Amino acid sequence: MSEATNFFTQLVGEDKRTNIPSTISSPVWTGGSATLTAFYTSSVQSGSSGNYYYDVYDKAGTDSTREVQFSVAYGHFNGSGSLNTSTGNNPSKAIYRQFRNVCVRNATSDSKFKFPETNATEFKDAYFISVNRARYREKIDPGNWELWLSGSAPTEGTDEGDSRQSYIKLIDDSGATADSSVNASKRVFNIVSGSIQSGTSVIHTAAAAEPDASGSYGLFYPELGVMVLNATRLSVQSDASLDTGTSANANDDNSMKLFNAIGTGSLFQARREEQIKSSHFFCRVKSDEYNFSQNPTYYKDDTSAELTNTTFIQDPKSYITTVGLYNDNNELLAVAKLSQPLLKSRDREAVIKVRLDF
Repeated sequence: MSEATNFFTQLVGEDKRTNIPSTISSPVWTGGSATLTAFYTSSVQSGSSGNYYYDVYDKAGTDSTREVQFSVAYGHFNGSGSLNTSTGNNPSKAIYRQFRNVCVRNATSDSKFKFPETNATEFKDAYFISVNRARYREKIDPGNWELWLSGSAPTEGTDEGDSRQSYIKLIDDSGATADSSVNASKRVFNIVSGSIQSGTSVIHTAAAAEPDASGSYGLFYPELGVMVLNATRLSVQSDASLDTGTSANANDDNSMKLFNAIGTGSLFQARREEQIKSSHFFCRVKSDEYNFSQNPTYYKDDTSAELTNTTFIQDPKSYITTVGLYNDNNELLAVAKLSQPLLKSRDREAVIKVRLDF
């Protein structure tokens, strides 16, 4: 602030603490919701880019307030499961290689996904869930998401591992490993069967313990907001019943199969994690400061300085409702509102803490 005057008090070094980092976790989905239970696509978007991916909305097409929450896509290294274009390209090939280039460390033209990454076997096709950038901001909070997939309506009362269950529950294994693969800002965790419904991660089958050549369920990239699901694993998983198609020159609409499995599962919960920086300003109001007000009601009329309340002549009082932060040119930069008016008199001092998050 400027030098002390009748209206301003300068903030000195001890009154300021700036750029204090803190990490916060908050719900991912629109409206501050942590859980989605209903999922919708758009007929307009499906007609334009449906060969490549489907955007998934939180509300039906008749609701003008609906927003894209995430997208689903299918990719195949050789382009199977989709139609050839006139130039010989395939939507599924483009999807697979695009995500491969973004996700796989040290990717080459021949690189393929491995499930898990330590698996010697490479997999030619995969499903992709990409959370909308505006939803996850910096990153999806590892250990704080769960997705249910189902090929039919869930059987009430069944649980993971029960032969009667008709759906699978997917989480990441970030809580089970101290060594997530780290490459710059690109962390990757395994997607495993489990649940966080109890408040903590409960893994039913670790990625390394997944049987046979079908591999694990997939990989999770928190900073990218991407979940890569192993199409081979989901095709042999009877509870999901995705039945992935790999036609040589036909649109098998595999992306819609994943959307249907998510819709029938009816639960996708997630939280995001982001780092914010805060600045704290301690605005000290001494006993002889700010005891008068410029409010017109403080005075009897506009032409005199006579106070409306004559007791204020010897004992002036005011109520602080707002704190303004100014630069050296007396330009208002920020305004803080108090939750309730604060009585100020010569017998009362105050320290008002203003916090700015950015």
